[in-house]
Amino acid sequence: MKDSKFKKVMLIVSLLALNIVEQAASVISATIPQMAKSFPGHSQVQIEMITTIVSMFVTIFVLISGMIVNKLGQKATAVLGIAIAAVSSLIPAFSNSFNMIMVSRAILGVGIGLANPLAVSLIGEFFEGDFLAHLMGWRAAASGIGTSLMTLLAGQLLKISWHAAYLVYLLFVPTLIFFIFFVPDPEKAGIKKEAAAENDQAAPAEEAAEKHARGKVIFYAAVLFTYFSAVMVAMVKLATMYVENGVGTPSQASTVFACLNFAQLLGGLVFGLLYKFLKSKILPLGILLSGLTLVGMAMTTSNGAMIALGIASGFFGGVSIPYIFTRVSQLSVTKTAPMNNALVLVGSNIGSFLAPYTASLLGKTAAASIRNAGFALIVIAAIVLVSLLAAEKSKPDHALANK
Repeated sequence: MKDSKFKKVMLIVSLLALNIVEQAASVISATIPQMAKSFPGHSQVQIEMITTIVSMFVTIFVLISGMIVNKLGQKATAVLGIAIAAVSSLIPAFSNSFNMIMVSRAILGVGIGLANPLAVSLIGEFFEGDFLAHLMGWRAAASGIGTSLMTLLAGQLLKISWHAAYLVYLLFVPTLIFFIFFVPDPEKAGIKKEAAAENDQAAPAEEAAEKHARGKVIFYAAVLFTYFSAVMVAMVKLATMYVENGVGTPSQASTVFACLNFAQLLGGLVFGLLYKFLKSKILPLGILLSGLTLVGMAMTTSNGAMIALGIASGFFGGVSIPYIFTRVSQLSVTKTAPMNNALVLVGSNIGSFLAPYTASLLGKTAAASIRNAGFALIVIAAIVLVSLLAAEKSKPDHALANK
């Protein structure tokens, strides 16, 4: 019995640790100034691409990961992705070749891209119900806490040299070991293996249900795209608004970011509890309140009020967005889970990437951009609410897409 409990705990730890890999590309951003001095023959933009090139390859291989999973299986693909990430991420710690470092960062994106969708889908393979919802909230918190600690450790290692800062990626190794020994093959031991077997015997009906579910997944991907497009406008423009509106200094704006991120972690931790009471309504409610806080931030000139609104915005985002990943897990079976999660992750990544362009379209000043981004979230909340109400009036989903 004790052994069974230990295995369950280690399975949860292993799955949550994978989410740290998902966001780890930026933890060495502080090395950029020192690296610029070491590579004077390269422009600042080229040096900064050491961070951004990872995201480019993550996006590409998030989509490719589904095909790899079909060949290797989910556990093997995750192990392959973590192994690629663990090896490639350490190369800058020992190399003085700019080209080698750039290639290693691109390969890091390959590894993260392969593992990224599985950080979500594997949770849905082994857990269900309210505990699944709890874990979806915890995964966001684990990702934020883990990357924050890695960033702090990288900062301490940076005192030695920028090469040493990259040794922070040695923390990928325990994740790899945990995954190899404590995560079973979901195709053999996952709770959805029965559903996969039923698919083989009822192919036409299941295929129709899968298409129905895929349409809903695409809807949630679109929601994430628009949500992150709007929220990241505030991230991009807040420091500028502080200066333009005389609220304070860019340093004070960074405090708002820190408070917002911490509140987002808290939101993720309590998501499972609130989900029990609000169910699907937690999504439009959270997006609506996030939008209202952004409108408030655009209208205030008080640093204290800005911090309070930032905390509220982060919390409301933290308690609403995990619902999407919970719902996508419910809409998926073993065969469709990797691609379904890839779609929503690509939606969020592209939305974040386009935020600077979105900001320029939403307003000529930083305050106008943030205010209009808030209004956009309010509209998104209304669309989501109408869609949910329409779904409730329609016939119950097929068993594949249980609500």
